[in-house]
Amino acid sequence: MHFINPRRPRAPVAGNVRRQDAEVWRAVGSRSERMELDKERFEQLIVETDSNLAQAGVPIPARPIQAILAVLKKYGTSGPIAHPLGKNLGFPVGPLNLGDHVNAWYGKQYGNKIKIDPSPGRFPLLIEGAPYQCRIPLVIGGALILASKGTFQDKRILNAVDHITDLPTMVRERLSGKTENEIQAIFCTCIEVSKELGSRKTSLHASAQTDMRISSDLLCGYNVNSSMSAWHSLQLAEKVLKQYISVHEKPPFTHDITKLVTIAAEYGYQIDSRLDLLLFSFGASTRYEPQEISVDRAVQVNHEAWRIAFNVLKQS
Repeated sequence: MHFINPRRPRAPVAGNVRRQDAEVWRAVGSRSERMELDKERFEQLIVETDSNLAQAGVPIPARPIQAILAVLKKYGTSGPIAHPLGKNLGFPVGPLNLGDHVNAWYGKQYGNKIKIDPSPGRFPLLIEGAPYQCRIPLVIGGALILASKGTFQDKRILNAVDHITDLPTMVRERLSGKTENEIQAIFCTCIEVSKELGSRKTSLHASAQTDMRISSDLLCGYNVNSSMSAWHSLQLAEKVLKQYISVHEKPPFTHDITKLVTIAAEYGYQIDSRLDLLLFSFGASTRYEPQEISVDRAVQVNHEAWRIAFNVLKQS
């Protein structure tokens, strides 16, 4: 049982309260009895608190716990994130059931927006001419990574195909061995890059992560813009290269990947000869021409950006 802002307990609770409840109540602290909110007051307080958190720029998924902290602080008391003896949405709202009410309110107010996405990244795949999004799982420890249209019960096996969003069963069943191998290769690359970007604390690396997600979303969402997707893929490669260069000199203001690779090479970077830099031979004006780059090419550009990032990060 974990309480937020624990305070020194006061005298035992008397009366015919269950011993377990009494122990919980004592743990809440000396001023908890002052907090008794009826439905109207709670609604007023939570709306006001959420508005303050929004103005402070707190992301929606982080607001429930921040709201609980804010209310507890306001009343100078402490309480659990959730009622330790089971959910309690009754009134009045006190320290013991504040967490239940706050979490319920946020669930109704924002729906799925309060959910935290544990995936460190995502990338597009072109299967039978249609783009599908593959979400990179959060991997802790070791795993055998493969890509197969088959299924496995062994939890030590990480099957990339299982992480392709909304892949129809009939399309999965038609995956060829060649396609499975291609999926496995890019999946392994993206997992490693996601790990590396997540462990780096620079603004360029953080921005590159954002570009990586946007690039995939622009190909696999409802509003497809393959040219803008390619641009964000270029940005992923560009920012990783510029971070490498920044250790030695101020990176130039350019979007030319070939030029950045040449500069990075002056400081020891060794490019993989298999990388195709010509895929990035488009300019910033691409952003304003939604149809300039095809979906097929945009997927190629995305995958090549991941490979450049892998190549650079492993030498940083």
